[in-house]
This record gives sequence, structure tokens and C-alpha cells, in this order.
Amino acid sequence: MRALSGWIKRASITARLSAIAGLAIALLALAGVTTNGILTRQLAERVIDPQLDAAVRDFLFKVAIGEDGRLSFSAAFVDPRYEQQGSGRYLQLARIDDGVCAPVWASPSLYPAGASVAPGLLERACALGEGPSYFTYPSRGLPYRVAASAVTFPDAQGRYLVVASADPTPETQILSRRLGAMSTTLVTIGGAIIAFTALALVWAGAAPLRRLAEDVAAVRRGSREALGEDYPQELAPLAQELDALVAHNREVVERARRHVGNLAHALKTPIAVLRNATQKGGADADAQIAPAIEEMERFVERQLRRARVAARAEAAAGATIAHRTPAADSIQDLIFMMEQKYDAKAVDLQLIVNASPIFRGEREDLLEMVANLIDNACKYGRSAVRVTVDQTTPESFRIIVEDDGPGLSEAQIASAMARGARLDEAAPGQGLGLSILAETAALYQGRLAFDRSAVLGGLRARLDLPAAD
Repeated sequence: MRALSGWIKRASITARLSAIAGLAIALLALAGVTTNGILTRQLAERVIDPQLDAAVRDFLFKVAIGEDGRLSFSAAFVDPRYEQQGSGRYLQLARIDDGVCAPVWASPSLYPAGASVAPGLLERACALGEGPSYFTYPSRGLPYRVAASAVTFPDAQGRYLVVASADPTPETQILSRRLGAMSTTLVTIGGAIIAFTALALVWAGAAPLRRLAEDVAAVRRGSREALGEDYPQELAPLAQELDALVAHNREVVERARRHVGNLAHALKTPIAVLRNATQKGGADADAQIAPAIEEMERFVERQLRRARVAARAEAAAGATIAHRTPAADSIQDLIFMMEQKYDAKAVDLQLIVNASPIFRGEREDLLEMVANLIDNACKYGRSAVRVTVDQTTPESFRIIVEDDGPGLSEAQIASAMARGARLDEAAPGQGLGLSILAETAALYQGRLAFDRSAVLGGLRARLDLPAAD
């Protein structure tokens, strides 16, 4: 069974359809043999039963029994087989006394006179009643067909039982040969039709697969941009997934090129400063080298962090195995930590959970994004900060952070989103939080937006993120 299962997994579609067609042909042949046997027996009975009935009627028409109980037969049998010894056609007459049949006459075909066609056959016919009755009785490997009928004679007292029996073998052999020839012809034609249908299915069914393989090769060679949608319904989802994979790979390559360009551009100035400082030497060289090295380290670390976030975001988008993070529980833990941090300022931190969505991403990224928003709200808010978690669609959820601070105008929001911009130089920070937060949200196919809070009056941040099923 394990070997068969392994073959099924590895076998081609052509081999599978061929195996199914072969099995169907074998079942068709088996059905033909079984049907042939059943029809042969049924047709033999339909042929023999009328003959037995005719023999009984012919016998009753020509026989007479006198008052002395002797039987007189006025003419020969219409069917000469009843006069030929061992012909397989037999006729018997028995007197019925109190339900017991005593044989009184037998046709010449039954030799010696008074012999029994089969042990118990006469008793079986006698037990069936008035009749006429037809039944099959096995004897010495032959299924004798029997017709029995109880009669009375005008010139004789009592009731008699006429029993006609026949060996169906000759008729069965003839019918079997004829039906066998018909069955063989039908099975051959049916098998040919099944084989042709299987070949047609292989050719027609595999054609879209061959075209898909050719189109994938064309995309790999660069002769076409995408596979498109001109595929059967069963292959259309596969083509769409392949197109999405191709687009994702192009995006990854483009992002890598962009990061390399940004890195080269950002490192150009610090490297020039280092070169000039080393060439000039002197006491000012150390003072110029250290800040340049720190700036380079910060930028390289920032680029590496963005690469890690991008990899995790691709997992959340379905490129690899995605993480699942309970959003409300994680934010509840974050609120507790923020309350400890801003305990001296006495900020009232309120969490409102309207739904319990599952973030399709890593917990660290969720906490970092939400912590940035809550931290800014606690810094610039006066005394109240409210965090709301809500499910917007089955595929996304929203985190809203509001404060009662002065808020920001549209121009100030645009400036705050710029890399390195600072609206309040007195507050600690490097000015990279909101821009990196927005980039992280975008990598997760999310969105960060700001406006004014209608409840607290200060800034309201809306963070939309993907939700897992």
C-alpha cells in the first residue's frame, strides 16, 4: 500500500489517467463476464420453460388412464428427445396419495424404467402443490430445470402429478457462445472508447499545463512580463500566484538596488570627511573622525534594521510562514510599562478594546510601532492619553492613539514625517521615530495617518495593520 501511494504521488498525469482507464476496462470486462453468465441462465430458463410446458400439454393431450389404472398413449411425442435414452429430457407421471407421490410412468428417455431423474426431485415437485410450478433442481453438477403440474383424469380416480425436466446444458452452451461473442464485441468497443477518451483527456487536459510551462519559461527569459489570466478556471489561481511571486521578486530586487544606492549616497559624505581628516592630520583629526564613524554606524544599523523588518513583513504578507500576535494583549502589556515610565508626569493612560484582532506579524514590530505613538502622546500630551483597538475589516484592524496636547497642523505633520525632522528640540530623540514607523507600517501593507482628536482635542494617530484569519 505504501509503494502504491508513493507511485501515485510520483506518477505523471498521463500515467494516472492510463491507470484509471485500464482499471475501467478491467471492470468493464468483469461486468461483461458476470452479465454474460446471468443472462445465459435467465435466457436458458426462458427458452426451456416453454418447451417443458409444451411437453406437459402434449403428454396430457395424448395420454389416457383406464378404470383399471393402466395408461395408454395415443401417439409419439412431438419432441423426440423424450423417447431417446439419456437425452436430458425426461417426463414422469406420479399418483398423489395423501401428499405422497408414487411414480407410475416415465418417458422412454428415462432408463431404466422407474428410475429417478435426480434424488428427491419428484418429492420436491410433489411438495409444491397444485402448480403449475417451475424451479431449478441441482443434480450431479447440473442445474435441472423442472416443470410440475397436478392433474386429474376423467376415467381415473385420484390426482396425478406430471413432471417434466430438462438438462439446460445444450441450450446454455449455445446461448453462452452467442452472448459471449456479443459481450466480447461490446467490451472491445467499450474498452476502445475508454482508451480513446483517456488519451483525449490526457491531450486536452495537459495542453493548458504545457502552455503554462511555456509561459513560465518565457517570463524567466524576460520575453514577457507576466503570465496573464488566459487560463482555465483550475489553473487561473496558480497563474495568479506565480504572477504575484514574479512581482514580489522584482520588488525585492528593486528594493535591494534602492538600499544599496541609499547606502552608497549616505556613506559618501562621511567617507570624504574621514579622507580629508586623515590627509590633514593634526589635533582636529580625531574630533572630525569620531562623529563621522558614529554617523556611518547609525546609518548602517538603520539599513540593517529596515532589512530585518522587510523580511518579517514579507512573512506577514504571505511570502513565508507568517507570525500571529494577539494585538490587544500585547498593547495591554505596553500600557503598563508606559504608566511606569510616565508616573511622575501623572498621565492618565486609558485603553479601549473594541475587538481582539490578531496581528499578522511579529510582536516586537507591533510593540515598537505602538510604543512610538504612545511615547510621543505621553511626551506632548498634558494629562490624558487614550488608546483604542478596533477591527475595521476581516483583513485589517486599527490602533488609535489620542492625546490632549496642542496637536499639529497639516504642515507640521508633514514635517514630522520627514526623516530627521524635529518639531521640539527640547524633547529627547533623534527625529527618526515617525518616519521609520511609517516605513515599517508600509512594509506590513499598513498605513499611518494623523489628524486632530475630536474627543481630547490633541493629536490623533491612526495605525492600520493587517489582521490574521
